[in-house]
Amino acid sequence: METKWLEDFVTLAQTRNFSKAASLRCVTQPAFSRRIQALESWLGCELIDRGAYPTRLSTQGEVFYEQALGMLEQMRQARNIVRGSTALGAVKVIRIAVPHTLAFSKIPGWIEELKQSLKPYAPSLSFQLSARNMHDAVLDFTNGGSDFLVCYNHMREPIELDPQKYEVKTLGHEDFLPFSKAGPDGKPLYDFTASSTGKPLPVLAFARHAYLSRMADIALEAGPPFLREIIFETDMSECLKALCERGLGVAWLPSSAVQAAENTQLMELKGPYQTRMEVRLIRRVSESRDSQSSSELLNMAWHLWPQ
Repeated sequence: METKWLEDFVTLAQTRNFSKAASLRCVTQPAFSRRIQALESWLGCELIDRGAYPTRLSTQGEVFYEQALGMLEQMRQARNIVRGSTALGAVKVIRIAVPHTLAFSKIPGWIEELKQSLKPYAPSLSFQLSARNMHDAVLDFTNGGSDFLVCYNHMREPIELDPQKYEVKTLGHEDFLPFSKAGPDGKPLYDFTASSTGKPLPVLAFARHAYLSRMADIALEAGPPFLREIIFETDMSECLKALCERGLGVAWLPSSAVQAAENTQLMELKGPYQTRMEVRLIRRVSESRDSQSSSELLNMAWHLWPQ
């Protein structure tokens, strides 16, 4: 059995959709289906009820889902032990799962402030940051691989977690805006009027499986349609920003990704094509209620987290 089979199955169990799960795991649907079948062959039972639509787990699948979560957590703990992260003596560790964009823009400042706030209680405090795409960051957190999840949330594309198991704190809001490089005349190289001449606007886009790709779709719905051509796709906002700064096209980016950059030549394109996201901090409810499994340090971090 391969670890990726377990991760595939957990993703499918959470999405209940083969196509969406395959996209989130960055593989084709046929390849994803073969991996689920390989796991079923190894277990000797069917995990998916193939007589039902939409996709749902079989009785054995429901049972194995909880076991799969436990096995993934045990493997992560074993890895941490081997790496020495659980044997650091007086050094205390806070583990954070976060999407790539927030890892570059928000997290550095927050960690600096948090470290200062917690210094009287944990002078040797250490942080472990797991920066991934949105889905994998959420999966890492729910599987027990991190203490906190910092993520975006939008009312049209909510991150749905069981409120009985997870507690949410709003850290602020983030505008998601279109940017272009500034030209020699101090005006943006591209604007939304260009398409009226019949020439499409070159767009630097987030990959379709990325959470921020959905934010771009929502932003585009805020105004009338116009001609555009996607000339590049990635799930890395820093890559899109770099290409935008070279004048290759227009990129929709979280405002903090641009504000955090030094000497940037990017300009916001005025117009209706924008939206706003919530920035959230999430922890397990057990961290605040169960004294046997909670950490006083994590509790303080939750309450002292900068906003």
